[in-house]
Amino acid sequence: MCDDNHDDHLDEDHVEDRFEHHDPIGACADSRQADQARLEALKTAKAMQESAQNFVAYEGSASTDTPPDTHEFSQPRRRFLNGMAMAAMAGVMMPSLSWANAPTNKRLIVIILRGAMDGLAATVPYGDPAYVALRKNLAIERDALLNLDGFFALHPSFETLYKMYQDKQMAIVHAAASPYRQRSHFDAQNVLELGGTTPHGLDSGWMNRLVGLIEQQSAQERGTRKLGMAFGQSIPMAMRGKTTVGSWAPSTLPEVGSDFYSLVSYLYKQDAALQSALYEGLDIQDTTGNLFDSDMRQMARQSRSRKGFVTMAEMTGTWMKEPDGPRIASLELGGWDTHANQGTAAGGLANNFGLLDQGFKALKDTLGDAWGDTVVLAITEFGRTCAPNGNNGTDHGTASCTFVAGGAVKGGRVLADWPGLTTDRLYEGRDLRPTVDLRSVFKGVLSDHFGLSLAALNAVVYPNSESAPKLNGLII
Repeated sequence: MCDDNHDDHLDEDHVEDRFEHHDPIGACADSRQADQARLEALKTAKAMQESAQNFVAYEGSASTDTPPDTHEFSQPRRRFLNGMAMAAMAGVMMPSLSWANAPTNKRLIVIILRGAMDGLAATVPYGDPAYVALRKNLAIERDALLNLDGFFALHPSFETLYKMYQDKQMAIVHAAASPYRQRSHFDAQNVLELGGTTPHGLDSGWMNRLVGLIEQQSAQERGTRKLGMAFGQSIPMAMRGKTTVGSWAPSTLPEVGSDFYSLVSYLYKQDAALQSALYEGLDIQDTTGNLFDSDMRQMARQSRSRKGFVTMAEMTGTWMKEPDGPRIASLELGGWDTHANQGTAAGGLANNFGLLDQGFKALKDTLGDAWGDTVVLAITEFGRTCAPNGNNGTDHGTASCTFVAGGAVKGGRVLADWPGLTTDRLYEGRDLRPTVDLRSVFKGVLSDHFGLSLAALNAVVYPNSESAPKLNGLII
């Protein structure tokens, strides 16, 4: 029987934490041992809080002053789901936060290709008479290409995308760009992801506003963390904003017992925000355990490897195929800034194309029947110079190509108002001239896929974008 007269002051690094006399972990035979257990749990919690980078439930406006790959948030710390609540939660008895039923069966996955993908290497305009002379040593042999329509061809690394094209489940929009016309990665990604016309012109991402619009129009309770999900170690700017979204990646943290979570729940009971985040994290981890058979730490190692994008794509498809799963998701793949030794049919760029192709395959395979209701967009901040530089690479350019794939896509086509590759037709005499605004592509997808009105898209998702008309005919 516990002694109710024991000293319940625990001191760890001169920080005092008071407990009630009953034991939140369970009945104890020795109160001193219980205090010691609490102290050890607190030490563990502190260490895990400092190192955890797993799940973040994020609310608040986008930080447009932070480079995309250093996502720093200024929200109060208690708004974040501490990593300790996500380390290993399967089997813990907690109040269930049932995921809200998704307000739509339509799915959208946006793959952000960070670093500026060379569109002339991805979708090769070999039918343009100026192509070979302009590209010089970066021109890909015609026999190695995957012919699309007699003018354009895919890079040979895109075996899956080529099959999708043949099955009329993939379309390409070429000579496309955001309104941004300078050549800074950070500013270009800011414009691409916020959906505006100038860097830092908006305070939230277009995908975040899209989630909010769908929730609003479907009378879905604002704040569900399931409709929008960022799969990766951070939330990209496109997903940041006032509408609550989730972020998930496998954790490498060691497993802890259910007693630990009971204690944390007890500590958090006076803070509704922390307790809610803890319970939701537990529910997510339980869902993860049901969806994935693989060891979580092994999955975490795979997600951080060179081929980690493919692992994350598999996870994304597995989550999104669920009837009550996310409907709007983001993925990221870097490695596109090919200033040197770019290669042609083989080489560094070809390897990255291969990873992207495998990611598309993983999404289709894991989505299963849900692929028929899915659109996958692969977008990049800008293209690259048409001519090679002195290092057998390319420099920052302007227009590139965009892949639009999925069972809901009217594919088998390359959509392009082709500007030509002669010097007089290049943008500033060096870049592929943009003839399609990426916002037009996005509007075409969102309007026809989700049934959203152009008025709503122009007012909410892409404010003041009337100059970018909807691109029709992308969706079945």
